[in-house]
Amino acid sequence: MANVVKGRDLMLFRKVGQVLTSLGAATNHTLSISTEMQEISNKDTGKWGSSQPGRYTWTMSTENMMIEADYDSLLEAMIAGTLLHVVFTIASNANSDTGKPDGGWTPDSGGWEGDVYISQIDANAPFADSATYSATFTGVGALTKRSASE
Repeated sequence: MANVVKGRDLMLFRKVGQVLTSLGAATNHTLSISTEMQEISNKDTGKWGSSQPGRYTWTMSTENMMIEADYDSLLEAMIAGTLLHVVFTIASNANSDTGKPDGGWTPDSGGWEGDVYISQIDANAPFADSATYSATFTGVGALTKRSASE
């Protein structure tokens, strides 16, 4: 039987210099991929419509408890129009009983990666709860599978 991946182990990392770093206090990450279908129905296809895959697009998003330094760095990157590199993969040092390990989470060799621009950031500051933020990263070019050598 295949092992089911625990949601807490699958993380979004961004490249800072040459180091892949996770965003602090994350509560959720999402990878979404879409195919724009091209209509190719014609007289020869009869009464049933026909389509074929066209362009592919992808996004990643993160939801986090508010860590001001992480939020500020993302907002600054968005305003500056900075191209970022992100990785969606399992943390190789996941399953820590004590939380985030010294030195932070480290990415496994698998997963998916690509270049992105930040297309949206939302900060939430409810009266009787912790502040949070969410960010959406829009892919630029291909989303690629990471090889075991990375």
